[in-house]
Amino acid sequence: MFCKPYRLLLCFSLLLVNVFTLQAQDIKTLLLKHIDSLPMPPLPEGTSFFITINRQPEIIAMAMSDFQDQPFKANAIVSSTLGKGKVLLFGPSAYLKAEMLTNKDVSQLLKNALNWASPGNRTRRIAVTGGMEKGFTDFLQQQNATVYITPNFKLKKNTSLLVLNKDITDVKELQLIEDFITAGGTLLFASPYSDLYNSKDTIKNLQYLDLGINKLLAKAGLVNPNALIVQSPKYTALVIDSVPDYVQLKTLLPLIQSKKTLSESVDFFTKLTIEQVLKYNDPGAPVIYEMKQAFDIPAVLPVPSPSAPVLNSTPALKVATKAGYWFYAKQQDFIHHPEAKAAGYQIFPGDVPANALRVNQTVVIPVKVGTQGLNDPEPVYYRPHSTGLYVPAGEKVTITISTDDIKQHLKAQIGVHDDDLTHMDQFKRTPVDLTAKFSLDQKQIDIYSPYGGLLLINIADTSKLKTIKINVSGAVKAPYFKLGKTSEQEWNTTIRNNPAPWAELATDNIVLTVPSYRIRNLNNPVKLMQFWDEVMNADADLAAISPKRAHQERIIVDIDAAYGYMFTTYEKIVVPDDQSCEWMLNEAFIRSHGSWGAFHELGHRHQFWKLDFPGTIEVTENLFSMYTYDKVLHKGIYNHENISSQPEVIKNIKVYLANNPSYEKWCNDPFLALSMYIELINQFGWDAIKSANTVYRNLPSDQYPKNDQDKRDLWFTTISKATNSNLGRFFDVWKIPVSETAKKQVSIYKPWFPKELEGN
Repeated sequence: MFCKPYRLLLCFSLLLVNVFTLQAQDIKTLLLKHIDSLPMPPLPEGTSFFITINRQPEIIAMAMSDFQDQPFKANAIVSSTLGKGKVLLFGPSAYLKAEMLTNKDVSQLLKNALNWASPGNRTRRIAVTGGMEKGFTDFLQQQNATVYITPNFKLKKNTSLLVLNKDITDVKELQLIEDFITAGGTLLFASPYSDLYNSKDTIKNLQYLDLGINKLLAKAGLVNPNALIVQSPKYTALVIDSVPDYVQLKTLLPLIQSKKTLSESVDFFTKLTIEQVLKYNDPGAPVIYEMKQAFDIPAVLPVPSPSAPVLNSTPALKVATKAGYWFYAKQQDFIHHPEAKAAGYQIFPGDVPANALRVNQTVVIPVKVGTQGLNDPEPVYYRPHSTGLYVPAGEKVTITISTDDIKQHLKAQIGVHDDDLTHMDQFKRTPVDLTAKFSLDQKQIDIYSPYGGLLLINIADTSKLKTIKINVSGAVKAPYFKLGKTSEQEWNTTIRNNPAPWAELATDNIVLTVPSYRIRNLNNPVKLMQFWDEVMNADADLAAISPKRAHQERIIVDIDAAYGYMFTTYEKIVVPDDQSCEWMLNEAFIRSHGSWGAFHELGHRHQFWKLDFPGTIEVTENLFSMYTYDKVLHKGIYNHENISSQPEVIKNIKVYLANNPSYEKWCNDPFLALSMYIELINQFGWDAIKSANTVYRNLPSDQYPKNDQDKRDLWFTTISKATNSNLGRFFDVWKIPVSETAKKQVSIYKPWFPKELEGN
């Protein structure tokens, strides 16, 4: 299973207006007066959406999109109040640009908004920030407005409207803006997100950006998440009809309580809303009290364990769980209490013996950052580096760095288990992010965690450093083996018995993070990690990348995998603490039997998901599993019950072809789809796949296919060229739609079709 971390884009405008005018239903009527339809901005622009975090906001218009192939609506234009002012948020920031102002409905919407903000036709004084498009300021002037640029938000007297087109993070500036609004002023805010993403080569760490102005918007009951909905042929206009229950908090909470089965898209929106409610509301806020009462959140939380998992099977329970742990963290005030230990930390991640030696030692860390074409986070991503040390729960550990390294913006991370499990139907450990992060922005800093965990140093993947040296005081040693650095004698006599409850086994290519009890009797770490290097080198070979990797891949064991049995993200692979973990650490067993699950997840890290078309995301990663079995284990390509032998594969293909074959059926059966690739491998060998992958690897990103049809055509023409064959009939029989243009491109090759499938 491959889990892309969520990255949506964001662009918005916000209008805060005089509190004494209209009721909610009249506001919508006024704003939409003389409007036929509001368009979605054309690509590459997008429409931001908004989360309501209390009962106050009213929905004016919504954008539509699909999530997991299911349609959903999201708030694109929303009104609210703040003090004597009002709030009106416009999701499409392109509405404030000259191109869209030529649309009569967009210009009418803005005229309506201005009339709502400043009733009557009197001259308006409007402040704007630098960089505002001239087309928009011209539009304002055409509406009897006097426009001036404000550099510092100390606004001129009688200013009725402030227009922003950038985020505000400075606390003093945010307060000036809030004072202006609460006194009755109006704010129009066009989020920078869309423009930032369209010029992301100049933006760092954008996917983790959280707008600072959300702190102000939240006071009006609204939050603008890092998200974007883009126009599609299916959805070209905003929706102004009925508002579904899940898009506003005042109807969402009763929906959750109703115990109705929620679709995946609604469930996604529900989780996002609850996250923002908890993030931006104070514990004493009325909505928090309402949630406590509605979901019967217990004062004392159960402590989950493998032997006593906590059931969490309904939407209401999931909300109660998320809120309950949030309340608990607020009550304990972990941030300001280094000595605090969270309930259940002894169970997971585990305890450190009280008599374990606390060390004071210098650690030299080889820096391995950057990318080599795989599915990595965009810069700046802070990649974790092992130290071989562990921070006990509720204990301060002091880190000292050099003055020169302060400017490297290093971060200390305690723990590796950062997945939120509150969406799961049951959990066997505390279901929240168990990690703690600290910026190393001083020469010396104390770090701590109520859960404890392995100590990692996170280094920006743009760093040019070769090594980092730090001093650590107060940590305990963890079992840590590094191939080529740690001797087997050191490991067997001392290191594997180090007292920390978590261990790491590493090469330059991969890190295995496992419970220490799993490695106490591991006698042959050299052979084991040499095996994993062979696997990584095989994956690199098939993926057409250098075996000398820019950074290590990480496989992390968890007693609860957040998604499926195992899962993969840009940053890590997570596997369960079960028999598969035992196999992963047994070189003799895994070399003779393999581990399809682990090989499969590593395949996800190497597949071309940006180029793969629908139906292949859970297929092409298995090519790496098959290649590992074939080239490392020397067991051929038939090593899964669903592809147990060539005769079985051919039999299954013939059953498919004899029973109304279709592209939909092909997409919904990963091992059937894999069988198509197997036919090619049997005829043309692995070199054909490697040749095609090399073409993919060398394809510039600006030449990537724009749609699914182009992706299918790319695969068809690329594999046809790699096999020197016209595969038109082969694709037709399998029901993979390719264009006539693509078929003409391969017509120069000799047709090929497998003999065993003749007659189809």
